[in-house]
Amino acid sequence: MNFLEQLTAEWYGYHKKCFTRTNVHFGRRTNGGYKGEMDVIAYNPQTDEFIHIETSVDADSWEKRKTKFQRKFRDAKEYYIEVFPFKTRNMKPTQIAIVGFNQTRDEHISFGENIQIIHIPAFVKEITEILKLKDPQRDAVPEGYPLLRAIQYSSFYNRD
Repeated sequence: MNFLEQLTAEWYGYHKKCFTRTNVHFGRRTNGGYKGEMDVIAYNPQTDEFIHIETSVDADSWEKRKTKFQRKFRDAKEYYIEVFPFKTRNMKPTQIAIVGFNQTRDEHISFGENIQIIHIPAFVKEITEILKLKDPQRDAVPEGYPLLRAIQYSSFYNRD
C-alpha cells in the first residue's frame, strides 16, 4: 500500500466516519492471482454510503489515466456485492479517483459521469485545513491514524 492509499483510508475512517479496507483483491483466477484490486473501499453506516476509491501518483497522460480508471472501476463493479454482501445488488457506490498534481490546468478532465476526480493537492488541503484547527494537546488524532496525526502536528504548529 502506498502513502496515498494509507492517507485516504485514514481520512475516510477518521473524518468521514467510515469503515475502510485497503488493497481488496477481487476476481480470483483459477490459475492463481486476481482480476484486480480495489485500493480503498469505505462504508459509512450512518449514511449507508459505499465508496470505492482508486489513487494514483503516476505521471501518465490524462487519456491513459482515463482508460485505466474506467477499467479499474468497471472490473471491480461486479464484485462489490462480495465485498459488502449486506448491500443490495443494485447498489450505486460513489467512485472516486484521487490523482494528479495539476489542479488548475486539468479542471475540465473527466473519467466518466460516475467517477469523481479529486486532485491530490485539493485532497491534502482539505485534510490540513481541518486538522490545523485541532489542538493536539486537547483533541489529538488517535494514534491509529499515524499519517493524519503527523499532519495534525505539522499543520497545527505551523499555522500562519
